[in-house]
Amino acid sequence: MNTPSYRITRLPNGITLATAEMPHMESACVGLWALTGSRHEEVKRNGIAHFVEHLLFKGTPTRTAYDISREIEGIGASLDAFTTEDHTCFYTRGPAETLPAMANVLIDIYCNASFDPQEIEREREVVIEEIAMYRDNPSQHVEDLLAAAAWPGHPLGLPITGTEASVKRISRGDLFSYHRQRYSGANTVVTVTGRVQHEAVLELMGPALEMMDAGEPIPFAAVPGQLRQGGLRRIDETRDVEQAHLCIGFHTFGRHDPRRYALKILNVLLGENMSSRLFQLLREENGLCYSVSSDAVTLEDCGLLSIYAGLDVDNVPRALEWTAACLRDFARKRVSPELIRQALAYTVGQSRISLESSLSQMMWIGESLISYQRIIDPKESFAKLGEVTADAVREVASEVFRADSTAIAYIGSEVPEMALDGFLG
Repeated sequence: MNTPSYRITRLPNGITLATAEMPHMESACVGLWALTGSRHEEVKRNGIAHFVEHLLFKGTPTRTAYDISREIEGIGASLDAFTTEDHTCFYTRGPAETLPAMANVLIDIYCNASFDPQEIEREREVVIEEIAMYRDNPSQHVEDLLAAAAWPGHPLGLPITGTEASVKRISRGDLFSYHRQRYSGANTVVTVTGRVQHEAVLELMGPALEMMDAGEPIPFAAVPGQLRQGGLRRIDETRDVEQAHLCIGFHTFGRHDPRRYALKILNVLLGENMSSRLFQLLREENGLCYSVSSDAVTLEDCGLLSIYAGLDVDNVPRALEWTAACLRDFARKRVSPELIRQALAYTVGQSRISLESSLSQMMWIGESLISYQRIIDPKESFAKLGEVTADAVREVASEVFRADSTAIAYIGSEVPEMALDGFLG
């Protein structure tokens, strides 16, 4: 693998600026990361991180929302953003020669958002429509229900978008204060990748970035231990849908735990691809569903491994039986070395292909810096994955797949009570 040249500079106001030089690329990608997300919110202002993300595209003192779009798209580039539990990212990608124009627009919206009252009210309605859109899509809404079941009473249990009621409560003063306090040097990471040079990027972006106030790091509420071992929790929602939507979640450890590599391999074996155990059992061998998958998310101090299946309500009991048996097998038996090898090859192979992109490299180094305060060379990560053994996978499975750390979310026209209540019991 041809690893890019990684460089990092810490600016005097606390901003971390990192580059991945990929001289063979035609593109450049710029990301500005604010180290604040939904888990940093107060319950009464749930959704403010996501609301601010929207509003940064609505204009600055020198650019209207139309100007922002026109200046980026008119040079052949694109602009986007997303909000997660612990960070918010704004990024632009385009031909390498457009880097100065892309950086200029991105820094302007990140630092100088106007929060015009009329734009706030218009965008408030847009966000409420987005919430309704997710609510009307049960395969997405069930994920919010799972978070609520897994982390009740904690910010992680609240939807990233907020609710209609919480978004309506957020004032212009709330938005302005949130942006001023949290979009600061101490909470900002800048990642630039593609056909770029570190010194040129520093010269181009450094002066504007150094004008940002240093600020202070933003604390967050840790997840109490009892939330991870509080017994099985479930949330059901009955509605008129053709298909039942089932999510099962298991509390895991945080991103600093060395077992995270075994967890990654376990997730691949469980449900990340078409050769995974759940896909084969539920879809290929028993025809119980069309869609089934698993995902593992690790945060600073906690994590969640989740399973999703969309299926006919009559198939839920059998699907749960097969799923429970599958999880018990992982917890009690070692998988073969050949399956470990295949899961490793899939994980490394997909990562290598993805990291050929300047966008994926921008995400990789941004998430590395946010999570570990350094850039993790992909080869280092691949080597750690290569050390995972069958025993390590079994030990993680036995630790994670427990009834007392399980959450279930379900949306369907009927609720099969006995099947859900007895899961892993």
